[in-house]
This record gives sequence, structure tokens and C-alpha cells, in this order.
Amino acid sequence: MAVLLLPAVAGGLPDRALPKRFTKAPFSLMSLTVGHPNAGWQVRAKRLKKSKHLAIKAGSEDNAYGHPALVLMLGRSAKELARAAPGSVLLVGDLSSKHGGSLSGHRSHQSGRDADVGFYALDAAGKPVLPEKFVAFTADGKATDGSGLTFDDRRNWLLVQSWVRDKRAGLSHIFVSRGLRQRMLGYATKQPAFQKYVTEVAALLKQPEDASPHDDHFHVRVSCPKDQSEICREESK
Repeated sequence: MAVLLLPAVAGGLPDRALPKRFTKAPFSLMSLTVGHPNAGWQVRAKRLKKSKHLAIKAGSEDNAYGHPALVLMLGRSAKELARAAPGSVLLVGDLSSKHGGSLSGHRSHQSGRDADVGFYALDAAGKPVLPEKFVAFTADGKATDGSGLTFDDRRNWLLVQSWVRDKRAGLSHIFVSRGLRQRMLGYATKQPAFQKYVTEVAALLKQPEDASPHDDHFHVRVSCPKDQSEICREESK
């Protein structure tokens, strides 16, 4: 197979190769997601930008790059939640670095298809609040850091429901702890307006077997674009 070797990029990443046809139009004009979630890279990634509905967690500003399918989904979901619950701001952590590759603190997040998203929370008085960092919650919805924050069942359900309904993104995974998974599904099952999506959400929500339980954030992943199946791999290596 003919390939093009791309030069090493900042951070000492090794040379990277693409099949020759991906160096020509229309692919030469596209964002490309290459390899596995935990052994990959990206080309011409789209940068996630903060807005009045979306905040980027401190320390994640340089890792806010991803495939457009992921970046645009996050923007749409932030706007949707702000409409449903005025004043809501989605807190987003790491996606990938500009060129992808190994990212400190993560086993995946290498090919622009992964994003960490903080939970919506309520303060001790039951009012919506935007934490400055990711906060861990137990299955009973209480913060583990002594802050008095509680897990906002309604807004967190609306968030995962918005991802499931967003068919443009090609969502493949939503990682979260088992306790919070059960909490959200139990909440939605009791709400007639949400029951329609319980089965679909249940199929996507899962606690990863070989990583942290994800009790302080959601980890979302989108699927490989269909026209990039030759260079993109769905599963970890």
C-alpha cells in the first residue's frame, strides 16, 4: 500500500503514515481520525471553543481538539441543555491534543474521538452550580469531596439523552460508574417524558473494565467516520 509519511510533530511523536489516497482531495481537506482510541493520532482536528453554554476545564485548553463529529456534538448538547435548563453550562475536560497521540493522564484520547465531560451539579441549597473541576459522586448522588454538592439527576439525564438523540454524531460509548448509571436509569424510568430513551441510553452507558470507574465525569466517544474505515479503528489496541 502506498503511504505518505508525515513529519514528527511537537512532543516527540514518531513519524506517521497515511495511505496515499488520504493525502488527496477530498480527504486532504478533511479532519482525519487515525488508528485506535489508545494508539492513534489525528490530522486537521477541530478545536472546541468555550461559549456562554460551554466551559473548558482549567488545564484542558491545549487538549481541546477532536474530530468535528465530536466537537460539534458537544456544542449542540451544551445549547440544548441551556434551552431546557436556562443558565446551564457544560464543563468539558480533555479531548485530544492538536495532533493526537499519547496524552498524559489517559489511556485513550489519542485519535480525536474521546471527550471527558463533567457532571451537572446542585449546591447544598439545591440550586444549579458550575464546579470549577470534575467532582466525584457516590451512587446516592452525594459529592465525595465534602463540598455538599449533589448529582443533578434531571440535567445529567437530559445530557445523555441529548447525546443518544443526536444521530449526526455517531456516538459509540458513554463511560460512567455503575452506581451513577443505575441512578440515572432509575430516575428516568420514573419519568414518563424520559422513558422512551431508557433502553437506548442503557445500552451505551457502561463502566469501563480496565480504567477508573468514571465517577467524576462522563467519557464520550464517537464512532469512526464511515469514509475513514480504512484508517480508523473502533476498539482499543
